[in-house]
Amino acid sequence: MRVSPRRVAVGLGVAMVGAAALGAFALWGRRLTPPHIPSFHTQERPCSHPPKFHAELHLLAHRVHEILFRLGLTHYLCYGSLWGQIRSGKALPWQADVEMCLKNEEIYKDEVFIAKMFRSNSLNIAYGSAEGIYTVTDSDLPGMKVELIVFEVDKMIDVSRRIGWKRRLLPPDCSMVPSLHCFPPSLVETPLPLKKFGEYMLPVPRDGIEIQKYLFPNNWWKEIVPSNCNF
Repeated sequence: MRVSPRRVAVGLGVAMVGAAALGAFALWGRRLTPPHIPSFHTQERPCSHPPKFHAELHLLAHRVHEILFRLGLTHYLCYGSLWGQIRSGKALPWQADVEMCLKNEEIYKDEVFIAKMFRSNSLNIAYGSAEGIYTVTDSDLPGMKVELIVFEVDKMIDVSRRIGWKRRLLPPDCSMVPSLHCFPPSLVETPLPLKKFGEYMLPVPRDGIEIQKYLFPNNWWKEIVPSNCNF
């Protein structure tokens, strides 16, 4: 095919637009705060929930754990819920959700069956493709949820990293794009230890706090609470 000056100009225009978009997404990646929204660190929220609320939240997490266990899916407490487990063996006082992480390699072929399993246990499940998160709720327990945050192993650089179409558009560079939330896969190799979370025992990553150093690289050594709370 002949290459005309007009085709060259069009090609250069497309390349410039693509480069600008990539730069914008890289900047977005730098600004994104774990886990996927700024609420864990900064958003104002109730500073605590009644004991009954958290008892039901812990039970909801246990129900989700039992289903994932029966499905043979690796899962573990992560992000803010792991902080709660490490600090006090339960959800953080202000949290109305529980975060667990999954391995994409184990679930992507059986999503329909997984959804049926949850619904057969009176739980709703919905997938957000932008962030790569399954949200599990119980219609009888308003105001609380379990988030299943999906990671996959990048075999080229041997790290686990977040999925979701927003991140698919980013360069696969963990140091340049912190929102990929990369960490060594060895930290979640099975079998995983079980730790107390409320009245139940749930799986957690290996080596205690180590994974948090990757997910919260700028403040993992601090105890951070919502901006409107004084404990």
